Amino acid sequence: MAEIDIKSTLRHDVSVSPTARRTLRSLSGAGREQPPIDGELLELARRIMKARSRIGDFVPHNLLKDWAWDILFELFVNGEEGGIVYVKHLMLSCNTTPTSAMRIIDRLDDANLLRREVDELDHRRVIVSLTPHGRKFILALLETIGERDEEESGHRGSLAPRPYRPRG
Repeated sequence: MAEIDIKSTLRHDVSVSPTARRTLRSLSGAGREQPPIDGELLELARRIMKARSRIGDFVPHNLLKDWAWDILFELFVNGEEGGIVYVKHLMLSCNTTPTSAMRIIDRLDDANLLRREVDELDHRRVIVSLTPHGRKFILALLETIGERDEEESGHRGSLAPRPYRPRG
């Protein structure tokens, strides 16, 4: 597979739209600011997001919800994959009112877990991402969950299948 020279493409190709330029820049910079993570941790974060989205299947909707977790995991997974997340996307992902979502985003910003930046191409939109402190927090949490899972299963690797043990 031929490697694409993104810098050259961004500089010289006038047919590339500003949105495509930003997307290429975002994807090419994914993971450069921070060391890459173990793929198992990213998969664990995705599994946690999926499980959190299904809580309403087991208990009344909104009884056990803390949307801050949904926001943090959404930002973590998207950040590791080089995605761009807007405030509106976070509001939709945590399935609450816009006012409640903004209150949570404000609290997470005050705690230095996320940062907001105005979109250079559309000043009406705000891009949200984890701060280095927020990323370290989520990584530490995932590593702790992975270690506990490893201890309980007796297998190396946090996502190793567990052997079947009949009850009783």
